[in-house]
Amino acid sequence: MSRLLNAGFFRLRRDKTFRITAVVVILISLINIPNSINSWQTRTASGFVVTMEEFFFSLAPYAGVIFAVFVSLFLGTEHSDGTIRNKLIVGHTRRHIYLANFTVCFTADLFLLALWILGQIPLFFTIGPMEMGMTGFVAYLTVAVCFTASLTAIFVLINMLFTNKAVSVVLSLAVWILLILAASGANDRLECPATIGGMAYIDGEFVMMEEEPNPLYVTGFVRLLLENFRDLLPTGPAILMTNAAIENPGREMALSLLLTVLLIFAGVRLFQKKDLR
Repeated sequence: MSRLLNAGFFRLRRDKTFRITAVVVILISLINIPNSINSWQTRTASGFVVTMEEFFFSLAPYAGVIFAVFVSLFLGTEHSDGTIRNKLIVGHTRRHIYLANFTVCFTADLFLLALWILGQIPLFFTIGPMEMGMTGFVAYLTVAVCFTASLTAIFVLINMLFTNKAVSVVLSLAVWILLILAASGANDRLECPATIGGMAYIDGEFVMMEEEPNPLYVTGFVRLLLENFRDLLPTGPAILMTNAAIENPGREMALSLLLTVLLIFAGVRLFQKKDLR
């Protein structure tokens, strides 16, 4: 296992895909700064109360795109070059190969995550400090690390089972899109107000409508189920993070780690049965 890790990290340091991806992350992070500042100035001038948190974590849902592309290209080379078959020939087990690849990819994704976070530091000197304080900031960073682990586990599973690089890239991006849509849909439903009414524009004039129950509002067990479904998806905490709306960081971390462990276990079992040609 240690030899696999050493070889994996050695290759990672020399990998052009990793370097290019890192540069892309830095550029995107830096480009986001003036956009965030302009948005903050506009909303503040309009009388809205906005916080630093809403801008600092605004790119969180899009981290999955970077992870999907990098993991697919990095592991796709292992298949195309016959590296995995060579590792099996010299005596490494499939379980160790899978776990080593996950470890290397997770480390790389954490590095990319760190570049994104560091790229947002200038916002502290323009918009100002966060209202959540250092404890909340560390909790959010930990949540980000946890959903990075689960995203990495998803993309490693896909790319260890599909040997064609192009197919794995497309499939990984498609899975990320589905995760975003599923988490967004669940979150939108959970954010539906309990009642509807208020001011409405009817026949050319504003009319005050009476408050009435919202049929889309979910309660009880269904709401609990929907909340856990959203939080279990790695894109769920990422979406909540953009609006600084994470209420229970501990639950987000636990569910992300649970999903990561399940995906790794399933990935190892499936990879052990895969026919490598």
